[in-house]
Amino acid sequence: MTMATTTTPPASATPRSHGTAAQRTRFVDAAAFEWIKVRSIRSTWWTLFAASFITVGVGVLGGLHANPADSAATVLREIFVGLPLGQVAVCLFGVLAATSEYGTGSIRSTFTAVPQRPRLLAAKALVVFAVSLVTGLLISFATYTAGSLALGANVAHPALSDGAVLRAVLGGGCYLGVLGVFALALGLVLRASAGGITAAVSATFILPIMFRMMGASGQPLLKWWPTEAGQQILLLVPSPESLAPLPGFGYFATLTLVALIGAMVLVDRRDA
Repeated sequence: MTMATTTTPPASATPRSHGTAAQRTRFVDAAAFEWIKVRSIRSTWWTLFAASFITVGVGVLGGLHANPADSAATVLREIFVGLPLGQVAVCLFGVLAATSEYGTGSIRSTFTAVPQRPRLLAAKALVVFAVSLVTGLLISFATYTAGSLALGANVAHPALSDGAVLRAVLGGGCYLGVLGVFALALGLVLRASAGGITAAVSATFILPIMFRMMGASGQPLLKWWPTEAGQQILLLVPSPESLAPLPGFGYFATLTLVALIGAMVLVDRRDA
């Protein structure tokens, strides 16, 4: 007589849903997931449209009011005078990309779908950067084109054939791309739309104005303030009191990366 025997599978063979889900969710899957969410939020496109409309519109006004005695560097600065207003809209986009899920409570479902939070947040940052960068480049070149067309016949026209002008126009788009990630990091830390938007607008718009009002005592703060340093890439002739264009942008990008990593660590340890 033969007797049937049953064997118990080892513990290592017991399936674990959490581990299986983590293995199934690749980085490309997380990025596609984040892209679908960003694309489906109506406020995303209204916000980016606002950034385009404000920056390009003010650029046209700057071109119309350019003085024939101005240099090409001054003319380009006047064309891009609307960027500080347009960047506020990009900040709103970055913050809302982080906080909208906290407001609706859907962040729990997101963490369940992608258990590895660093992978999820890295994918979110990539999508925000890509959307902000493409939008920023379109805004920058559209602003330059519209502002240049609005210039009078006797006004110096900054030409893209000039390497410094091309660097400034490309740099404007890159600055807005990094700014979106900077705002995303603030949103991840604060988790509330109102708080994140307030912090982003204060960091990019209000505090630099306050530093300028402080006169000489505020100049060191203005020089090393991240967003102000990043905006130096828009200048053809940098101020001797500010960082040079490329080092200033590199400084801003580095601090943004540090802020993003800090936000990722905080979310991984804090959020349920």
